[in-house]
Amino acid sequence: MTLFIRGGRGALAAALIAATLVASPAFADDPSPTQMDLARKILVAAGLKASMDEIVPSMLGQLQGQLVQMHPEMGKALHETLVALLPEFNKGEDTVFNDSARPLAKALTEAELQQTLTFLTSPAGHKYIQAQAQILDALGASGAAWRQKLTTIMLTRTREEMKKKGFTF
Repeated sequence: MTLFIRGGRGALAAALIAATLVASPAFADDPSPTQMDLARKILVAAGLKASMDEIVPSMLGQLQGQLVQMHPEMGKALHETLVALLPEFNKGEDTVFNDSARPLAKALTEAELQQTLTFLTSPAGHKYIQAQAQILDALGASGAAWRQKLTTIMLTRTREEMKKKGFTF
């Protein structure tokens, strides 16, 4: 029985964000507690917290799938074990979440943070956040096609210019 999330765009994005944040240097000049609180609220309103909440279940789902594939006989016991371990693996999430809020809190004034939060929690802000998934999908598809086309063009043009210099490849 698999109850864990097996991945998806949100989990992947959250994993990439979390990996980047964990590797970030410590921050000097900490923002005020109010700025940190507003920044955390913005990240919740923007859906980052929900994406982060998917990281551990997604990873456990992948682990469960791999282990059950190799050892189908331990499916139920493995699932029970992973459910019991879930809180232990979730412990670091708050630190990563706070670390991700810190640069936002430092980059904006309290007034700007409040304005941002007000927008994100407004009907227009909710609509904007919902549209982001479609925007990212379109960007991914369009960007991949452009990158593939550009790779071919770069290779062709480079080959042409290098041929003028007596090199072929």
